[in-house]
Amino acid sequence: MKNRLQGQTIWITGASSGVGEGMATVFHREGAELILSARREAELERVKEDCTGSSAPVHLLPFDVIDESAREAAAAEVLQRFPRLDVLVNNAGIGQRSLAKDTQLEVERRIMEVDYFAPVALTKLVLPRMIEQQSGHFVVTSSVAGKHAVPYHTTYCAAKHALHGYYDTLRIEHLKDNIACTLLVIAGIKSNVFEHALTGDGSEYGESTWNNDSGMTAEACAERVVEAIVNREDEVVISIEEARQAMLLRDKDPEAFKQRMASMMEWLAKG
Repeated sequence: MKNRLQGQTIWITGASSGVGEGMATVFHREGAELILSARREAELERVKEDCTGSSAPVHLLPFDVIDESAREAAAAEVLQRFPRLDVLVNNAGIGQRSLAKDTQLEVERRIMEVDYFAPVALTKLVLPRMIEQQSGHFVVTSSVAGKHAVPYHTTYCAAKHALHGYYDTLRIEHLKDNIACTLLVIAGIKSNVFEHALTGDGSEYGESTWNNDSGMTAEACAERVVEAIVNREDEVVISIEEARQAMLLRDKDPEAFKQRMASMMEWLAKG
């Protein structure tokens, strides 16, 4: 059944590529009016052109999520222009590809700023509107790294773990306001996330063949997110089977899980 998001106004950050782009095209197909944000306006224009699934409007609002003044201006514009905001998708983020011992502290701060503080800050800016309208939904792109250890991702894991703590609690605090929080535990989605991941000195990892041509498509991922929004699910795992197995193994056999992650660490070291 289509048009499951008909009449909803949805703001997506990190909408210029990957999972964010997939959500934009699928949500539009489902009838949602979209506000698309990212740093790269030209890429947002490209995504907008691909949103042909319905007659719902698509608005572009480019800004950098870690720029406090730009973030506040963006939220103010959304709240002024749109009488309702039904869903905020905090999808913008940055990856990591470095060992803890090799990662400079300023790089750790940048990852936490993008992956934790920015989505929390944007949430706090629109939360009063959702309380006022007595409805709303925060959808947050997390990862299996928000559920267990992943080598070469220490700070990324820390940021994603923090998101679970924050939004799990926010959900409880606003049950009476009819505000939902859905955490997307994602792994194995086709994207260029590893190319833009930060190394220990803050430079981008660069070209990578890992995960570009395998795994789930961003649109298939987005289809599952639509279900999570409609059903107001607290948490949904959208993952390749290998990652699901690792999550189960951590609880079933912690020692075997550590050995599996150690093997993954050796494999990552080669690439």
